[in-house]
Amino acid sequence: MPSSVRRSTASGGCPRIGQHHFAHLRAVAEGVTVQESAFRYLGIDHGHQAVTAHRQVVDHLRSLARRQGHRAWRLIGLTIRTRTTDARPDLEDFIAERDLDGWTEAEVLQLYEEAHPPDLKADRRRRLRERQLALLRHLQAVAAEQPRPEDRIDGWFDPVVADRLSRCGLLLLIDLQRLIAQGGHWWRSLPAIGAVKAQRLAQHLATLLPDSSAVAPPRPFEGGAVSAQVVGEGVTVVAQRALFDGRPANAGVPGSAVLTGARTDAEIIEAWVSARAGSSATAKSYRREAFRLLLWLTHERQLDFAQMGVEDCLAYMAFLEHLPAEWISRRHSTVMGEGWAPFRGPLSTASRHQAVVILGSFFAWMVDVGYLVARNPWMLVNRRLGDDPGRSLLDSRAFTPEAWQALLRQLWAEPASASRERMLFILAFVEATGLRASELVGATLGQLTRHRGRWVMQVHGKGARNRVIAVPGQALEALSAYLEARGLGPLVGAEVSADWPLLARLSDPRAPIGYQALYQTMKRWVRQAIAGSDLSGPERAIALRASPHWLRHTFGTRALERKAPLEVVQRQLGHADPRTTMRYAHAQLERLQQELDQAFGAAGAGELPGVGPAAGPGAGTG
Repeated sequence: MPSSVRRSTASGGCPRIGQHHFAHLRAVAEGVTVQESAFRYLGIDHGHQAVTAHRQVVDHLRSLARRQGHRAWRLIGLTIRTRTTDARPDLEDFIAERDLDGWTEAEVLQLYEEAHPPDLKADRRRRLRERQLALLRHLQAVAAEQPRPEDRIDGWFDPVVADRLSRCGLLLLIDLQRLIAQGGHWWRSLPAIGAVKAQRLAQHLATLLPDSSAVAPPRPFEGGAVSAQVVGEGVTVVAQRALFDGRPANAGVPGSAVLTGARTDAEIIEAWVSARAGSSATAKSYRREAFRLLLWLTHERQLDFAQMGVEDCLAYMAFLEHLPAEWISRRHSTVMGEGWAPFRGPLSTASRHQAVVILGSFFAWMVDVGYLVARNPWMLVNRRLGDDPGRSLLDSRAFTPEAWQALLRQLWAEPASASRERMLFILAFVEATGLRASELVGATLGQLTRHRGRWVMQVHGKGARNRVIAVPGQALEALSAYLEARGLGPLVGAEVSADWPLLARLSDPRAPIGYQALYQTMKRWVRQAIAGSDLSGPERAIALRASPHWLRHTFGTRALERKAPLEVVQRQLGHADPRTTMRYAHAQLERLQQELDQAFGAAGAGELPGVGPAAGPGAGTG
């Protein structure tokens, strides 16, 4: 391509012009909407971005066509509507359709003109469309660039996405290509980009660079360095002897085997998990964090647990904050398989905080059982990481009243079915009780009982702790209707067994369901409800993220909004710390706004300075 054309397409703040831009314009010319075509060819997410990007490409190519002397430059981007009825049939088809073989040419032409008189406007539209497409083909041949990995991202992506990527240090296409090649949840370090947007980014990059692939960094965990043994839902990672070549098998004190039976770092991890993990989820979390540290010590520091010092703790915290690419698994890799690494993606602040808390507890336990000499380096490290600056305190993960009503309207509009009745029960019961998803799927009817004339429920909850919760009238009504739909009769009936599940399968009203079935059921109903609602785009996006745990957040938010005392909500939820319950206190936030508006707000709530009523005495003074 001429250098003058290349310079013109890369200047002026407009994205560089590639083959995909012309595919977009041809699709629009053929009748595809601007939004749909931009989503397909330009990697655009939102409608307003699609219109802006389309306008930029049209203006840029019109300018180029004018400089090259094309009089038809106005046709670029012009919507030329043609109808299928505009086109007249082929003369041979007309003869065959009317069975006119043997007629003279003059007679056939006369009949043809009578049946299909020429439409001058339609002919003109067809000619304009042909000129438009011909001009696009010509400009594509002289102006379309072939993207290169070394090109800047802001030349090929829309400004909003390019700005987000540049803030994370991704300036070139190859930078993004290498990040995607890492696999796993590679997008976690990118602000305002989730799994769906990440997939669109990857698809758009593949459109730009179809014949080029970045080489993923080598994985230090392949080739027999470690092996895996799958145990239930968790994964036990056992370091092979090659991992410890040149070092003693046990760095603990000689008598450690008497207390724990463990003589290696890998064995002490299993002993700790067996002794301290109260559930399979906790065991999985403990084992994961301990073996991540073990692998880091082995590969990066050539140390073991007993040799770890304060500087190593600090270095590991810095390592967790900025994970190297080779420590992140490729997408869809199996544990210890090709492309596997200990991390699925960059860690959030909360995940890093949880890791160092778990490790501090682990080292304290190793000191207590005598595996380590009485020194816990984590006790000398400031493990407080503060809050995640990217986490919104207004994001409660609770259904808004509008989304909740949309969900209920969708359910009531559906014909009666076992699935609908079960979902109605789930919504009403958990909104009124605040049960965790695990508590709901594990509950039985025998856990409900009367206490002084009211119904309560004993729950075996988080941390294997028992608690008793209130079962309000809304929950009881929902349960009665659900039991009737299951054909089990009233709760106090003689035919109801205490062992029957609170939440049952559709095929068997006496068999429990698992969390995955609950999750899939809720996601399906939420998608249907949101698709048919009149919620705004941002509200839809938030509601579509909902999971069963959102029902618990909805209970906490609604209870505090309706003036339930904080200590009552705290006890119902089973929170040990009232600060955890305060996360749901949006009503208190609104009261805070109202009270301070009365104290300091001369303007109406939400008004900008200078827009509302005039400020009172003293306004503007320091």
